[in-house]
Amino acid sequence: MELKNIQKEGTEYREAVHALYEEAFPEIERKPFSLMEELSARGKMEMLAVVEDGAFLGLAINMMAGKTALLDYFAISPQQRGGGIGSRSLKLLLERFRDQKYIFEIEMQDASADNAKERERRKAFYLRNGLKETGVFANVYGTDFELLTPDGELSYEEYTDILYDILGKEGVAVLNPRLLSV
Repeated sequence: MELKNIQKEGTEYREAVHALYEEAFPEIERKPFSLMEELSARGKMEMLAVVEDGAFLGLAINMMAGKTALLDYFAISPQQRGGGIGSRSLKLLLERFRDQKYIFEIEMQDASADNAKERERRKAFYLRNGLKETGVFANVYGTDFELLTPDGELSYEEYTDILYDILGKEGVAVLNPRLLSV
């Protein structure tokens, strides 16, 4: 299994990444694909295809600033789920960013949410695969997120700093991040 940058060595996976991105994430949470490609061209984002033996398995899209990366989107193709591909992919990502601060946003646990069980499974997946709770919660793009990192250390300021570095003042205004007290 490997990660291929769709703007460099993995251009043939661009359409598969785009299609899975559109399918896996609600419209309200999606950034314009063209904006992400522009950010990638400027080195502020990395759009990766998860590939094994030439077959497309999933995507990982990271925002990047200096020694910090933020996993913006991560999805495994529906046909490939349940076979450990997500865990193996996450292990590759953690290895790729082992020398950087790596931030993960997951939907906050909410027993009354329509997808409460899915949120619970998603958090358990990340914790089982080595991520730790930071105690930082933020509302971004109208969605409440819990932030995880491999070492469990993160401040809200570190989180917003990466957003400003990558997206600028105007982009952050669209995201409208707010620290949540939980």
